[in-house]
Amino acid sequence: MPHYRSTYRALVSVALQAAPSFADITLLPAWSENIDANTLPVIGVVTPSERSTPSTHGSFEKGTLLQVVLKRLGGDDIEDALDDDSAVIEAAVLTTLQTRETQCLLEETTTVVNGDGARRVGTVVMSFRVTSWRAKAF
Repeated sequence: MPHYRSTYRALVSVALQAAPSFADITLLPAWSENIDANTLPVIGVVTPSERSTPSTHGSFEKGTLLQVVLKRLGGDDIEDALDDDSAVIEAAVLTTLQTRETQCLLEETTTVVNGDGARRVGTVVMSFRVTSWRAKAF
């Protein structure tokens, strides 16, 4: 049985790949900061941290940080394109992970535009908090 964080990443990855507006985007499970322009656009789903709080006898509240990172080339309207991308990402993640057993909230959206090269590169990072309740592991 896969770990629940692996399941979150897999479910969100499938939902993003199914979005028509992301049909031309390569899904990368993880990458370094430097992606060459020929590889773009790319999208990735990561779970870099998690908070654990005792909830009741024998269970813990797990607050998993799930991030979706999208990087693409663009022109003068790159921020508008990233805004459109973020709306698709938000809908896909919330629809996929919000259940009776799991709460999912968008905590933060960050956009960065780098115009140092011949073309502008835009990045949107969306941070979601996925809350679930898990039995003690020991």
